[in-house]
Amino acid sequence: MLVPAILYKEQIVKEFQKYFYTTDMLYETGNNGNWIPEIANCPEEWQFQYAIVDKNQKLIGYLGYVIDWYVSKAYNFGLFSFERGNLQVPNDVFEKLEELVSTLHRVEWRAVGGNPACRGYDNFIKKHDGNKHILKDAIKDKDGNYHDDIIYEIVN
Repeated sequence: MLVPAILYKEQIVKEFQKYFYTTDMLYETGNNGNWIPEIANCPEEWQFQYAIVDKNQKLIGYLGYVIDWYVSKAYNFGLFSFERGNLQVPNDVFEKLEELVSTLHRVEWRAVGGNPACRGYDNFIKKHDGNKHILKDAIKDKDGNYHDDIIYEIVN
């Protein structure tokens, strides 16, 4: 279930900190840096930040994105699952993506090649006749390995 991130702000920060210096953080940031979302006490009308919680209200993930109401697009997504293998995270995220695709002109997001979420993203854009653009070897990890930068888009 998606709930306002402000309700879990401290927990979200601690969960992100657990993943500093890991490949999971590379998949989140697209670079070798670390990142914690700046969770607003009162988000602007274009900023959406959610904690993903299970039926017991336990924090299992984070989802954030921006909507440009003038262009009618959602972009700048940030997604992090704190409980790997819990299918509620992708279910909640894809439910939100379905809502955005049905109400906005454009939905776009990026992923780093090798991210396990890419399989779900590939299926989602196929279902919605979207596009996948691959920038080959555009990201280099701390071990010197190159990864693709993948751009997903759905335009209605």
